[in-house]
Amino acid sequence: MTASVPARALALACLAALPLSACVSGPANPSASRASELASLVSRSVACRAGAPKRSTLDGFIAAEKVRGATPEQLASARSTYVTVSEAETINQGIKPRACDAEERAEVREKMTRIRAGDFSAL
Repeated sequence: MTASVPARALALACLAALPLSACVSGPANPSASRASELASLVSRSVACRAGAPKRSTLDGFIAAEKVRGATPEQLASARSTYVTVSEAETINQGIKPRACDAEERAEVREKMTRIRAGDFSAL
């Protein structure tokens, strides 16, 4: 069994649960919680055509979490959470697409502008 199989199983289990952050993070790791929020935002941004993330978005987020004082274990968990939630969001959008109205698109675009600039303080 590869490492991605359990992650995919978790992602599928989380499809029915909104918000997805409840499936993969808890109060013990705020970095994972913020990673979940970031993954949901990035996925929604792509779905709403409100701007794509930079290739370095996840690395920038991890660096920001390190500055916030996250431990190596918390950073690893945050990275894993980001990937898992991103996969779940992608699957969910493919199964049950959610349309974006102009208001949501503008809100997501504004948040993604800050994220692309490397500002993760709002998470």
